[in-house]
Amino acid sequence: MKKLILFFLLLILFLSGCSSENYITFEGESNNWEGKLQLVNDETDVTGKYSFRLTNDKIDEVDNLTININGGQTILKQDQASTKKTIETTTQCSGCATFDEGSTIPVTISWNNKEESFKLIKE
Repeated sequence: MKKLILFFLLLILFLSGCSSENYITFEGESNNWEGKLQLVNDETDVTGKYSFRLTNDKIDEVDNLTININGGQTILKQDQASTKKTIETTTQCSGCATFDEGSTIPVTISWNNKEESFKLIKE
């Protein structure tokens, strides 16, 4: 019976180690915003989701929002944005550069005639 249990434990460990997908998370924050990028990196494609949230409860409205990610590779614009919702956008590429341990992603957020910059850093 012990050999059977050991066999199943080793099988589960082996199968979980054979997954071809890697999950990568980047996070960062400024005085008023926090951001996150969650990526799924398999052998041929990288797909992911950027999420940004206003952390300052004293700001009632966000007008003329622009989120510039990675030097303009992704730009998200909204005339008005809810201060209570997370702002999300997706990303996908094939054959793109991989994200190594030292990777950082610069983000600049402009809104209400203000601007803040921060970096998403690999966790």
